[in-house]
Amino acid sequence: MPSSRAKRILLALVALAVIVFVALATVLLAYGSQDRVRPADVIIVLGAGEIMTVNRTDHGVALYHQGIALWLLCSGGYRGASGVTEAELCAERAERAGVPASAIVLEPESRSTQQNAQNAAAIMRDRGWQSAVVVSDSYHLLRARWLFGREDITVWTSPAPGSGRVLDTLYFLVREVGAVVYQAGKIALGG
Repeated sequence: MPSSRAKRILLALVALAVIVFVALATVLLAYGSQDRVRPADVIIVLGAGEIMTVNRTDHGVALYHQGIALWLLCSGGYRGASGVTEAELCAERAERAGVPASAIVLEPESRSTQQNAQNAAAIMRDRGWQSAVVVSDSYHLLRARWLFGREDITVWTSPAPGSGRVLDTLYFLVREVGAVVYQAGKIALGG
């Protein structure tokens, strides 16, 4: 049976972890709650499964129709039940919403936010683009901005409307806090 000192240390560590989690979650939500959209070379829509990709695409399309950028880059390599990648789903939906196919660029290979940033940056360099508006869910925008910034891209962020379901938001927020901690550790170790 653990000693009372060990129990206090364990309790203190758990309390510290909860405090760090709440603080990081608060920072993520505070950053993501602000729309930082500015005119840019391209709007990048990050894929995230079918429902979230649809929400993000609709927001990216609205920004395109507002004249924020002349190009829409659809990113994401995961395939949904239909066998279509997130990037292809984004492109199809954007075309149906009036974005010309000639203004849509696909990046259908990435399977993480880091790969989204790396692959989109390569496309941007090839096309001479230097600035982007990245569209994602609010809780995801700080990490997305961080990773795109590491690729030397001038990036602004714009949150897509969420599903409005509290449990979904809580699940993805917890997941995002873990992803931020993981990403920070990976970068600290040179990855």
